[in-house]
Amino acid sequence: MKEFTKNENEQNEQNEFEKPPIFGTWKMFYSVVLGELVVLIVLFYLFGEYFRA
Repeated sequence: MKEFTKNENEQNEQNEFEKPPIFGTWKMFYSVVLGELVVLIVLFYLFGEYFRA
C-alpha cells in the first residue's frame, strides 16, 4: 500500500514539474515564443529596409 502512495506522490510531483512556469499550457508557452520570434524578424527586416544605404 505504501508503494502505491509513494508512486502516486511521485506522479503528482512529475505532473507539477511538467507544467510551464508562466502560461497554463506548453502549447500557449510555445505560441508566445513563436509569436515573439515572428515580431522580431519583422522588426529587424523593417529596420534593415529603413536604414539601407
